[in-house]
Amino acid sequence: MRVLVDRVPSMLAYWDRDLLCRYANRAYEYWFGVNPEALVGTSIRDLLGPDLFAMNEPYIRGALGGEQQVFERIVPGPDGVRRHSLATYIPEVVDGEVLGFFVQVTEVTQLREVESALARERALRAQVEADAVKLGELLGERSEMLHVLAHEVRQPLNNAMAALQGAASALAATDALAAEPLASAELVLGQVASRLDNTLAVASLLARADPIERQDVDVNLLIALVVADLPVGDRSRIVTDQRSAVRTASMDLGLMRLALRNVLSNALRHGPKGTSVTIRLADSDDPLALLIDVVDQGQGVEADFVPRLFERGAHGRGADRLSRQGLGLYIVRRVMELHGGLAMVASNSPGEFTVRLVLDQT
Repeated sequence: MRVLVDRVPSMLAYWDRDLLCRYANRAYEYWFGVNPEALVGTSIRDLLGPDLFAMNEPYIRGALGGEQQVFERIVPGPDGVRRHSLATYIPEVVDGEVLGFFVQVTEVTQLREVESALARERALRAQVEADAVKLGELLGERSEMLHVLAHEVRQPLNNAMAALQGAASALAATDALAAEPLASAELVLGQVASRLDNTLAVASLLARADPIERQDVDVNLLIALVVADLPVGDRSRIVTDQRSAVRTASMDLGLMRLALRNVLSNALRHGPKGTSVTIRLADSDDPLALLIDVVDQGQGVEADFVPRLFERGAHGRGADRLSRQGLGLYIVRRVMELHGGLAMVASNSPGEFTVRLVLDQT
């Protein structure tokens, strides 16, 4: 039995009512650096020292009063290590008289370290969640401010464009030469409005945490809206090649309208002047998707630039053009990612440059 008790890592001992040790197992050597045989007859006050004894004395007196005591204590060891302990004092009562008490002390250092780590993790998580809420509030305020700013800027732009269109139409019938500057001004205002839309879209897409709201949309309606967004002089260059039997597709119409318009604007800008730009619609079974190809007749871009074409702020030079990509194609990529699809270069050769939008339908 002695061998078995000595192998128990917890301290096990018996102290009589005079506070003298009558038995101690081998664990006392690990905890206090004393031989358990030599400990027999020693006062618990001498073992613990004045400070630790003073802290434990109320529990000792409680045990000698016949009440079991359970408490935690940090016990300094001879090696300088401070060990968290869980102590239990069990009184020995014979015929109503307390003769002494049994002691069991178990080390719980690792448990307390784990609890401390968990407490720190909970505090950190709470702080992260609080920061996330605050960030959400700030992003909401920023979005609201951007929308207010957009309204304040877009409204006069729309008014100016409407006035220019009216003036250009009136002059076109009488003085075509005078109408040309107005048409140029209208084009510039359209570009400003488009850049404003892209800037707002980037702010919204970067801050977005919630999923997009998709609905079934007539694909021809999408194309008609996008073409109507283009400058009047470019609309006739758009050709539709319908190779899909699909008439409707699941999408966020506002975002897809912006993405397709950006791709078309890029194709119109970099294709040879006066050449057509084709919107080609096709089906994909694996993955289940609607493929929207925008094909221009330009010279394409360098092959090593293709992987970066849809990155924010990417720049590239084509054989017949200098293509400065800012936000437009980056927005296209983000919109398609939000739809579970992707934007990619489907062909890149002289006379045929194709951007493909894969609109997931699963």
